[in-house]
Amino acid sequence: MADLPSYEEATAETDWLGLAASYLPTPSLPACCLVNRRFYSLFAPRLWQDPLSAIRQLGLDPNDDLAWYRRFIHKHVPRTRPETRSLVRSLDFRFFALRASGLYSTEASERAISESFRQLPQLFPNLVCLLIDGHPELDPAHLALQQAHNDTVYPLQLLDLAHCPQELSQKFFRSDYLSSLVYLDVSHVPGSMRSALLSSLNPRCLPQLQVLKARGREMDDDTARLLFQTFSRQLWSLDISQNKLTDAIINDLAAHCFPAMSIRSGAHFEKEGKLTRPKDVGTLSHGPFDFIEESDFSMSNKHPEHYLADAPMYSRHHQDELQEWQAVRSNGLDACRGDDAQSLKDVILRGALAATTGDPRPSKSAARESLPQGGLTHLYLNGNRFTVSGIERLMRISPGTIEHFECDYPLCLRNRPDEDDRNKARTMRGYGYTNSFHLFRPVFSSNLRSLRVHHSFVTRVPTLSVEGASMASSLRLAEAKIYGTVQRAYPRSFVPDTNPRLRKLILTNIPARSSGPIIDQIIRFLRLLAQQQRQVRGAQASLRGRGPSSLSGLQVLGLEVEPDFSEDYSYTASRNDVDFDALLDPTSDDVADDSYWDITSRGNASKNTRKEQVQAQASASFTRNSSTPSSFGSWATGRLKSYPYSENHDEYVTWQPELSDSWTGNIFSVSIWIGSGELGTYSAINEYMWNVQDARLRTRIGPVTPNHVAAGVPPGSYIFLDAWDVMTVPRNIETALKSAAAIAAPLKDVVAAIKQFRLGARGTAEQWDGRIELVRANIATHYESSEYWR
Repeated sequence: MADLPSYEEATAETDWLGLAASYLPTPSLPACCLVNRRFYSLFAPRLWQDPLSAIRQLGLDPNDDLAWYRRFIHKHVPRTRPETRSLVRSLDFRFFALRASGLYSTEASERAISESFRQLPQLFPNLVCLLIDGHPELDPAHLALQQAHNDTVYPLQLLDLAHCPQELSQKFFRSDYLSSLVYLDVSHVPGSMRSALLSSLNPRCLPQLQVLKARGREMDDDTARLLFQTFSRQLWSLDISQNKLTDAIINDLAAHCFPAMSIRSGAHFEKEGKLTRPKDVGTLSHGPFDFIEESDFSMSNKHPEHYLADAPMYSRHHQDELQEWQAVRSNGLDACRGDDAQSLKDVILRGALAATTGDPRPSKSAARESLPQGGLTHLYLNGNRFTVSGIERLMRISPGTIEHFECDYPLCLRNRPDEDDRNKARTMRGYGYTNSFHLFRPVFSSNLRSLRVHHSFVTRVPTLSVEGASMASSLRLAEAKIYGTVQRAYPRSFVPDTNPRLRKLILTNIPARSSGPIIDQIIRFLRLLAQQQRQVRGAQASLRGRGPSSLSGLQVLGLEVEPDFSEDYSYTASRNDVDFDALLDPTSDDVADDSYWDITSRGNASKNTRKEQVQAQASASFTRNSSTPSSFGSWATGRLKSYPYSENHDEYVTWQPELSDSWTGNIFSVSIWIGSGELGTYSAINEYMWNVQDARLRTRIGPVTPNHVAAGVPPGSYIFLDAWDVMTVPRNIETALKSAAAIAAPLKDVVAAIKQFRLGARGTAEQWDGRIELVRANIATHYESSEYWR
């Protein structure tokens, strides 16, 4: 067991003062340093290791930051002994001197930080953490001129350059002073990521880099592929949010950055189900065709050991470190590793403090926290151009090792084929997760600890953007119409017991107001959290200290609420409606939509692709029979007589993908379930059969999911996915908008309703003791920021 101490650590004599030192508050450290040399050797490193953070805890007012820093650099530091200056390990400017110094502000004071920045490595030779996010006056070019790995200057391990307005030179990371970086944040920094990757931002110059954050770098698909190939499995955390990435990078990301071996197995079949692949086939647009084989307990989450952690794994050969190709399933008890700047800084400073004070215990544990794990475990994809089908494919082809995942706004809906040739049809897009909950079950994602996704993951209400419609109208359409069709097509959604190993869930893009469904679904989720809490406590009580440990269940629920709006608010655009890159480059294509129905919303012909030509020839008999109803709404009885029902009296048709889309590179064929063609008891099945008649919806296939089975599709079948997904989109957007507007229910404040429920649940069985983190965006900054329009 890797967490047990060594023999030397277990038998070493414990210093009571060393144990007490870590519990003393910062204001008590200066007095402790004055007692004697022994006290000084233990408390001075804690006082000096992060001086900018320590001085804030000692009571420095933010208005006096600049004046204090000027005195500190020009008066105190020159008089300080080199041994004391060598205790400084971190300079964190993120929350320091971010505003004017008030009465004591002078031009000299404001220049103090920028002037001292050039000499920081010489002033503090053991500096390992440098964070300058929020200080545009600091030029990091001086860091590339520093020399390290000698007796005077120690190399940096953590560097945060986010929002730096200075463009980094292509040779910036070739400096020895930066060669030991473990954490690097170059988000929103001008300059080409591609040039940096080809010159110095690579494993040759940064062999120890494990966490890379590159948000807002205007990164395209080709640059992202180069990034994946360059670092491969060296990184365990990657943040590429707010770029211009599409589904085209998904397969490359999985192939280069995830562990080569999967941790999925059938060992937990009774509790979680298992994945089966009757045929070793699949498509590049979907991934391998895996089915979930359910046990008697896995679908209902009622297994007696549902809340118990995994039993420990035993091996004849003891091995502390994992090889590059290895990955293991977590037991479910460990919290998700922090990969933010503060968490990594704390880890590095604990190790540095242990080395200074001579205590080996925290040093060893801190080192283990930062060991490379042979591939990505933390992935951030927010603010890009992904579709929900691309994100689902990523989760399917990943080996199940993701611990933290974020993708807040994938495209999931757009206009359906324009059957009536309505030239005045509105353009509509929907964002969210409507049929993805099963991919975050332990059977797919057993190591998942933290998740940040669109609120429709729980509420099943996507965020709509309708051309020419106000926010209130789009919201009413989503809740009054789309919500009902999503429930019909996908009866099941994520609930706490779907994955009891998940500890933190953040729901994004929650509208400030709701006519009812969003509020009802969030409150329902809170009730289920209270129920899970009671069941977890019951499982813990039944163990009574014996047997395996119990899982904790969901502990934190984050709610990110959009800016408030009024009923007559005229703003109609959405974050993905305006593409300034397309305005500047009229020849660019919207790659993110290629996996969806290749049609236009104004009655134009679909894109003239080779795939459509081949399938159009294969289904030449698609023309409607005179006895076939002209619209889905008028179909009441009888059997459909258009292709494929006109040439097939079975419920299955044989389908063969193009060789270029084969997952294995081999030609194969599968039997696709199309239904009997006759009206039945399942309304979703009836509409699916109607949609199958449209050749434009017979382009993408895949295995059925638990939602499809719950809606009436035979288990273990393959279906035409587009023919199923399109049923959630109104056939006439104009009519749907008018119908939704006729609903008289007023829009209610979502936050107020949640707070009211929480107050009413106190002291009752519906009280959940977990933490709710509420974040409400400000309308003044939300819609005007450049990141919103990205």
